[in-house]
Parts: sequence; structure tokens; C-alpha cells
Amino acid sequence: MGSMPRLSLLLALSIAVFLAASVPILDEESYLAITAQFDVLRPYHWWRPWPPWYGGTEPDAFVYAHPPLFLAWVAVVQDWAEGIRPVRLLASIPPAALLGWSAGRLLEGMTRRPKLGLALWLSSPIVVLGLQRGLMPDLLVTALCTTSVLGWRERHNRNMALLGGVALGFAAFTKYPALVMVLVFLIHGWRTGGLKGSGIFWTAAAVPWFLGQAWLTVVYGRIHLVEVLTRASEISRGTGEGRALALLVRLSLGVTVLGFFVRGQRWLWGIALAGASAIVMWGWPEDVILSARLLVGGFALAGALLVVLVLQGLLRSWIEGGDRLLMALWAGAVLGSVWTAHNFAAPRYMLAAIFPMAVLLLMEVGERHGARRLLWAGVAIQGLLALGITLTEHRFFEAGADLARASVVQFAPTHYTGEWSFRHEMDGAGITFFTGEAPSGSVIVSPTHSSPGELPLGLIEVGRISAEESFGPRVLNESLQIGLYAETLGVLPFGWSDQPLEEVVAWQVP
Repeated sequence: MGSMPRLSLLLALSIAVFLAASVPILDEESYLAITAQFDVLRPYHWWRPWPPWYGGTEPDAFVYAHPPLFLAWVAVVQDWAEGIRPVRLLASIPPAALLGWSAGRLLEGMTRRPKLGLALWLSSPIVVLGLQRGLMPDLLVTALCTTSVLGWRERHNRNMALLGGVALGFAAFTKYPALVMVLVFLIHGWRTGGLKGSGIFWTAAAVPWFLGQAWLTVVYGRIHLVEVLTRASEISRGTGEGRALALLVRLSLGVTVLGFFVRGQRWLWGIALAGASAIVMWGWPEDVILSARLLVGGFALAGALLVVLVLQGLLRSWIEGGDRLLMALWAGAVLGSVWTAHNFAAPRYMLAAIFPMAVLLLMEVGERHGARRLLWAGVAIQGLLALGITLTEHRFFEAGADLARASVVQFAPTHYTGEWSFRHEMDGAGITFFTGEAPSGSVIVSPTHSSPGELPLGLIEVGRISAEESFGPRVLNESLQIGLYAETLGVLPFGWSDQPLEEVVAWQVP
């Protein structure tokens, strides 16, 4: 192992280990709950009230949008450890190590300044957040996709071709959007004449994926990918223009754009400004607060610069091919899939695009002395931002868990609604999840921000408790259009507020 793969591996592991939260973050709670009832031979023989299927049940969860590899991984981890932190660390360390090693080896082979590239990539807020979440599938699929790119690039080596192909097959059996990498490799191979002699890679990719799909078809009598696509309309989905705006805004948390201030690159600002302006006007939410407009525009401009960087890489490398084309195709494919295939534009969906964009930025301006100084300054800025968002995120989810425990004592609820760390604590206390009906006299507790389900009219408020915070950074506050995790929660990725960090309201059924 070279020095750069080793350094990249160690730094990725350090982030995953030392910044992990003590409570479930986002949907980590869901995966823990699912895998507690998981049967590896019948991976969809489970059910839980989950949006949009809050009420009723089905014979199985075959409608679940992802293949079962990640669920099987978490189930195995839960057999070996107990408690949120140990389970998360055990789930995070192997994919973080694989991602770090693969990225380091790619940097060593593609760039003249791999340490700057490593710093640009690992200080990204999107990457820092992603490395902490081993109990969500995005880290695993990103590690596998990055390894597949490494294997494709070094496919002249039989072992690397085999490794890359298997990684691609496993990535696509973790999340279906990873299939977009097939298109990346086909186009790159076509433009560079590299399709010939790539049989080992493609065979190694096809075997695990098709065997997995065939196994699911035999067990359930239906084709899983077809089931997911035909029932996708049942899940709520943001608008195309809303996702376009959200993609630019949240992409601003990807890689610093300070290098574009260097002489000779400033023309990109004009193209990005025009594109960002068009997207902002097209996708602007009607109910957004006035004070957010300039902030959203600034975020969108930064994201648009990165999109222009990817498009520039495609245009410049389309004829000669090479590493620049591979990186541009990779980043473009991931961003395109976020816009077209996902229900909303979450930063975690962009995780796999950050590495190739960091490499493209290094290829574009990394050899210019003034640009390198700006990029190192950007590394420091985005590293501090990543740490700030991490701490803010932890505070929010810890508040949800604390209020859940407090509401059980104060209100003695019979039912609850809400997700994430709040749901984790309520389930642990044995409180029933509200699916639409509850007997007269029942008490239902509902958080303000932790994704509560809709409550019926006519309920009587019997009390509320809040997590007051004088320190005001926020990653989620729907009333102020702050929603890091999706544009459906808020157009801003983060913001500032003196409102309660989280609040729980207790309602009684008359």
C-alpha cells in the first residue's frame, strides 16, 4: 500500500470514529429497527409503519426501494455489537476504510498534488457527514462505487479488474442508483477504446447483481427492481425544479470554489451566475421567507460553479479521454441521478460526486500557485463548516431523543408520531406509533421538527415541552425554510434561529 492510500484510509477512519454521534441520525433508527427483525433468507419479510405506508400492512416489504445488501450488513453487525455507538462504528469502519484506500490510490495515480486533493475531499462537509453514518447505505455504496472506479481505471491488472467489477455489482445491490456507473464505464470505455479487454470487469460485476436479483425473484415471485419502479409514485416526491435548485444549494457544501478566483478562471463565474439565476427563478419556493433569498442565491452560485466545472471537464476531455473524462462522467452521472431518480436532493445522495469534483478542481487550477493557496484556504473554511454542521446536527438529534424521554415521563403518552432519534426513544419506551386512529382519551405526542406524521383535526392540546437553545445554528427548522436533508423540509441547508431547537406537543383524543 502506498503512502497516499494509507494516509487517506487513516483520515477517513478517524472522521468515522471520532465524530460519530451518540444517538441515531436521520434514518439510522429505521435501519436498526428493520434489521432487528431481519431474516437474511427472506430479506423483505418485515413491515413497519413508514411514510407513506403509515396505516395497514402488506404481506412483506418488497416495495422497499433498495436491494437488501445493506440491510444484511447491518443485521450482521447487530449480531456482533449492542448500543448505537458500537454498532455504528462496526458498520462504518469497513466501508470508510475501503473508501479511504480507494480514494487515496486514485489520487496517487491521477494527480500531481494528491495531498491537496485529499484535503479538498476529506474536509468537505458532505464527506465529513457521510463518513459518520455507517448505519445508512450512502457510505457503503459510495465506497463500493469508488472502488469500482479504481478497478475500472486499473482493469489491465486482472486482480484490480476483478475487485472493481465485484464492487460495482455489490454497489448496485446496495442502492439501485449505483447502476448509473455502468453508463459511466461504457461511455468512458467507448471514448478511450477501453471496452475491449474489459470482460473480467463486466463479468465480475454482472454475476453478483444478477444472482441477487434472481434469488429475490425466486423467493418473492416478483422482480424487485420492477416492483420498486412501478410503485415509486406512491412515495411523495419533490418537483423537478425544486430538486434542481436544491441540488445547487446543497452542492455548495461539496468542494470549495475559491480556486476559481484565480486569474484565467473568473469567466466561469459568469456562466455559473447565469445558470444559478435561471435555476433560482425556475425552482424558487413560493413560501420562502424574504431574508433567505440572498443566501439561497449565494449557495446556488457556488453549486453552479461546481456543475460548470463538471461540464467543462466533459467538454475538454471528450476527444482525448483519460482520467479527466472519467472523473467528469462520474460526477455528472451522480448529480444527474440525484436530479432525475431521487425523490429529493439530499446532500448524502451527492456523497459519491465529491471525490471526482475535487479531482477535477485540482486538474483545473491545482498547478497555479495562487490557486493552490486559495484552495488550502478553502480547505480550512470548509473543514470548520463541516465541524460546525456536525455539532449542530448532533445537538438537534440529541434534543429529539431527550424530549422523547421527557415526554414519556411528563405526559404518559399512549401513542406518538415522529421519526429519527425521537422515534428510536419512543419505540424503546414501548409507546405505540400513531397510524391514524386512537381510542378516546389517548394521548399522542408529536415533535415539531422530527418529521411528524399528520394528525387528525379536533385533538386537544394538553401540554408541550421544548429544548431551548440560545446558541442558534440550525440544520432543520421548517418554519424558517431551513432543511439540510431535503428541499421538501426547507430551501436553506443551514441557518440561524432563536426558536426552540425542538419542541414536543402532547394532544388528547376527545
